[in-house]
Amino acid sequence: MLKRYLKSSSGNMAITGAISISVMLLAIGAAIDITSTSSQQKSLQDMVDNATLAAARSKERNTKKLQIIVDKVIEQHNVEGWPIKATLKLKDDTVFVEAASSYDTWLMGMMGKDRLPINVDAAAPLAIDIPINLSLVLDTTASMTGNNIKDLKSASNAMVEEFETFDADIRLAVVPFGKYVNVGMKNKKAHWIDTSKDGTFNESEFCYDEMITIKERVCTGTGVFETKDHYADGVYQGSSQSEVQNCTPGEYQPTGNRICEMRKHYFNWHGCVGSRQSPHNEKAPYAGRRIPGIMNETCGSEMIPLTNNLKTVKKTIDGLSTSGETYLPSGVIWGWRALQKDVPLTEVSKVKNKDYAQNAMVIMTDGENTLSQGSDERHNGTDVKDANKRTEKLCESAKTDKITIFTVGYRMGSGRAEMEKLLKNCATQQNYYYDAKDANELKKAFKDIANNLYSTRLTH
Repeated sequence: MLKRYLKSSSGNMAITGAISISVMLLAIGAAIDITSTSSQQKSLQDMVDNATLAAARSKERNTKKLQIIVDKVIEQHNVEGWPIKATLKLKDDTVFVEAASSYDTWLMGMMGKDRLPINVDAAAPLAIDIPINLSLVLDTTASMTGNNIKDLKSASNAMVEEFETFDADIRLAVVPFGKYVNVGMKNKKAHWIDTSKDGTFNESEFCYDEMITIKERVCTGTGVFETKDHYADGVYQGSSQSEVQNCTPGEYQPTGNRICEMRKHYFNWHGCVGSRQSPHNEKAPYAGRRIPGIMNETCGSEMIPLTNNLKTVKKTIDGLSTSGETYLPSGVIWGWRALQKDVPLTEVSKVKNKDYAQNAMVIMTDGENTLSQGSDERHNGTDVKDANKRTEKLCESAKTDKITIFTVGYRMGSGRAEMEKLLKNCATQQNYYYDAKDANELKKAFKDIANNLYSTRLTH
């Protein structure tokens, strides 16, 4: 009986096995179709992503021209020849692309599913031409006289020439500094500056007792010579010798007459600006507090605000002259002002896409602060620690104002560890400080900064 059952059930098992195999094949086929569809969808997504980015980065604003870019990129990547229909829309400065295609199924066609639809989409903001705004804050003090200023001009011009090769909207400001910054005579009547004393004088009485000479003062040489060292901007400039004199004092006798006369002290402005009183001496904007014009002082080459005329920038660099002592905060605050939308300098507000601009400052010096702000607006103090603290605060404030700072120390020499530390801390990153020991290193530093700014711009 068992044998008869086995014989009769063998046919049933064969049928069941055939059905099972068919189902398995269909399942495998469906899995292959689904996997292949997913793979094709991923490839299509990659094509559409690339096409959308290409359109967004083209700087094109015409929808029809953007559609041509999308179709061309998809065609270049569609090596399988799939049927693809892409549609582009432009809204709120964003490119939107939707693409439709289909996958020809393998075994799923047996179930009436010849094709599987594939739909993908992508979006990307239109590319913005990111401007580069750069302040060159350059040390033109007495210690820069000679080869140093020559090397600085060469390095600065090399940077400008590097910028000229870039496809970018680039603007530069040049801020030569020493004891003061020269903002130019054209700003004499600007509302943000106080030059009210210019062309005036004050008069005061000067009195003295009249004297007659009884015996003249007589000096004779001793044959002994003494050496005197000379320094300018804290840098040794050489020495001179003079003979020690042996003098007998003269004799003078009052006549009894008291002589009084009126003396005039005249005020003339030559473009130099000092610092406001604390806390406004650490703030860049005008904000209703006028910046003092310093009377009867000259202060080297005139600064130029941001300009895209690189020929003007080169001309300014070539004309740099040296003089005076070092007060670094003077240069830093005007380099910062050159990158602000607020008065006194407003050139940034005229820049296209200013809200996306990359604002940066290069601070170059060959030495430490030798002056500080005195009791008024003048920089005639000698508190170097105070000057260093103010430099640090201004650097931090500028960085808070989203300004990238590069610093360059040139031939700093020994004994200037404190200034090197200050420059490193002032820079936005440690590797944004450059220690240039010769002309070639200085030129390389300036060119590296230019390329850094351009490369960073491309990643925005």
